[in-house]
Amino acid sequence: MFSFLKRGLKKTVEKIEAAAPKKRDKINKEELEDLLLEADVSYDIVEKIIDSLPKTVKRAQLYNTLISLFIYETKKIEPAGEKPFVELIVGVNGAGKTTTIAKLALLYKKEGQSVLLGAADTFRAAAIEQLKMWADKIDVPIVSTKQGHDPSAVAYDAISSAKAKGIDRVIIDTAGRLHTQANLAEELKKIVRVCAKAMPGAPHRKILILDGTQGNSAINQAKAFKEMIGIDGIIITKLDGTAKGGALFSIAEELKLPIYYIGVGEKAEDLIPFNAEDFVNTILDAIFTEEEKRAVPSSGKTHNVDLHALTKPQLKKLEALLSEDGYDLLSKHFVQERKSGRNYRLVINENSDSIEIHDQEDRVLKTYKAEDLDTDG
Repeated sequence: MFSFLKRGLKKTVEKIEAAAPKKRDKINKEELEDLLLEADVSYDIVEKIIDSLPKTVKRAQLYNTLISLFIYETKKIEPAGEKPFVELIVGVNGAGKTTTIAKLALLYKKEGQSVLLGAADTFRAAAIEQLKMWADKIDVPIVSTKQGHDPSAVAYDAISSAKAKGIDRVIIDTAGRLHTQANLAEELKKIVRVCAKAMPGAPHRKILILDGTQGNSAINQAKAFKEMIGIDGIIITKLDGTAKGGALFSIAEELKLPIYYIGVGEKAEDLIPFNAEDFVNTILDAIFTEEEKRAVPSSGKTHNVDLHALTKPQLKKLEALLSEDGYDLLSKHFVQERKSGRNYRLVINENSDSIEIHDQEDRVLKTYKAEDLDTDG
């Protein structure tokens, strides 16, 4: 998957490498600022990144700062027993909605789930035909109607059909443009209401498709859709066709929404789950030497904490210990100090068998030994 991501970010990486052809183990802030702007990170975000760093920046320091931009207040929504699990797909025309819907459907099929599509973009006849063509190609059922018919009725029929047939997933396409923005907003709101009538709680996930080639200009589109119906997450398409991959930092920071998938090519398998760590490391690989990437911090061999590996009692004990010391758990990788509001990285030190809190300089602020998490102790 990492190789898929590297291929998808090829143009972004090439642009960074053209601006700074020689890799190094550290970089000064002025040079770093130029490189981030080259990758289409917005100026406001670049300023925020630069202000948090020392004059000379090492890979680990920049990694900690960049990864913190992917801490979302909005948690990812995943199926939790709903059948069908209904997804509403929104976005402007040309962003790649229809192709992405087909890729999602194929992805779910490969996972052993049954899928039904709803062609609720009835504003354009071409949209209906394109989705029907994809449904036929990937062999999934589709509910559709003629151009100009009520799109909310299509959504209702799609959910009702899936319920009757015991289908696992419903993916509903929507219009990306109507005669006015107000018309589009009202149509989308009506579809959301009608979905809930067809099945309480639906749509379970509202996904916005953003065109990666638009870079930072996609943020305004996202804000408009977020205001219309509320958005649960994002899929970014066409990353392989742009040198604006750095815009993902701006999108994550500005919208505070999870990025579920990224499109890195035309093939069905080129829609991959977004992994923030792989994304950040791909960008950093274009700047820093491999030696720095593999450098061992002074506290010992460390790597990011996988909180899923802890038992529930251990996780509860860790949260209690952090709270006693004035920290709140933000995500599986970060804590926030209540007094200062600063975010710090949570890592595992294999040498000392402990969990550590690291600052931006990779200094150890706090250590919790494995036995500290023993609930019997």
